[in-house]
Amino acid sequence: MSMIYSIKNITLGEACEIRAGYAARTALTEDAEKGVPAIQLRDLQGERVSLSVAGKYALDGKLDRYLVEHGDVLFRSRGDNNTASIAIGGAGEAAVALLPVMVIRPSGDDLLPEYVAWSINQHEAQRHLDLGARGTKLRMIPKECLETLPLHIPSLAVQRMITELDALSATETRLLHELADTKRKFTRFALLQQVRNAQLHGNEAEHNGAHRSSKSSGKLQRTNS
Repeated sequence: MSMIYSIKNITLGEACEIRAGYAARTALTEDAEKGVPAIQLRDLQGERVSLSVAGKYALDGKLDRYLVEHGDVLFRSRGDNNTASIAIGGAGEAAVALLPVMVIRPSGDDLLPEYVAWSINQHEAQRHLDLGARGTKLRMIPKECLETLPLHIPSLAVQRMITELDALSATETRLLHELADTKRKFTRFALLQQVRNAQLHGNEAEHNGAHRSSKSSGKLQRTNS
């Protein structure tokens, strides 16, 4: 029996609030004591980004509209990798998003942030972003392109199923890579041990041969005398 569910077809801009990150007017200055936690593009290394990695910088102006909280979707709007990640943090933990990071927050309760990030990272969505990208040397995705991204929203139950299966698949892939790496290291270690054993046996054989040759030479000398 097949699963029957409805899908709502809208755009990302209709389903979510999309905000550009804070544009620093000058070079960022670190301030560990009085600075504001800020998420930069370089902090977005995986599908989940901990707010605890945010460094503290001296930022001025009104920062409320740039704040990132737990569950927000962070989008890489510049560079070759225009994918999305989920912000992970504790209660009350927040950071400022710095351009070119963009913040995406679902407007209603019928849309999971994890599903939004998953949708953005799919091939069909990436093709839409490719068509709307600007720049040659430095690729950039304008906000308008992100807003018009088609979004297919199934029920919450289906969204959870999709994102959970995707997370399990990612975990399986990571574990398989770790297993393959461990097996590779073990194989290299075993081969190195074989080389060392062969070298040790070779040295022993050479030593024994030299010892026997010395004995034979000594016997020959005693016989001649």
